[in-house]
Amino acid sequence: MERWGKYWVIYYIVFLAVLAALLSRHWGAVNWEDGSYVFLLAAIFGLSAGVALTFTICTELGGRMVLLIPGAINKLKDEGRKEGQAEGLKEGLKEGRKEGQAEGLKEGLKEGRKEGLEEANQKWLGWNERRMAAERAGLPFDEPPPAGP
Repeated sequence: MERWGKYWVIYYIVFLAVLAALLSRHWGAVNWEDGSYVFLLAAIFGLSAGVALTFTICTELGGRMVLLIPGAINKLKDEGRKEGQAEGLKEGLKEGRKEGQAEGLKEGLKEGRKEGLEEANQKWLGWNERRMAAERAGLPFDEPPPAGP
């Protein structure tokens, strides 16, 4: 009810303004002897109350709409921003995976070549040591060299 306090003030101001305007317009037409003025005054009060109430409600609803529209727009912006961030994150993860796989493959090939070269060198060194040992011992050496460079 606290929210409506300022609208009661608006209601009474509009009510009194409409009442004053209608009374000043019809005051001269009142016949005070026959008692018909009661109906005229009741109509004037009723019309004033109706106009004031309508104006007050429209002002309150219109004010609320004016105040809520920016909030609704900001809420939609925030929702759109969150959706955009989620989509961007998803796309970024995809791109990151692709880049990571490419880098991993590159590093894996590099490591594999290095290990393969070391392994081949070890085979050749072992074969050469056996050949030299057989030569020193004067034994025939018929083991074929390891395959590859």
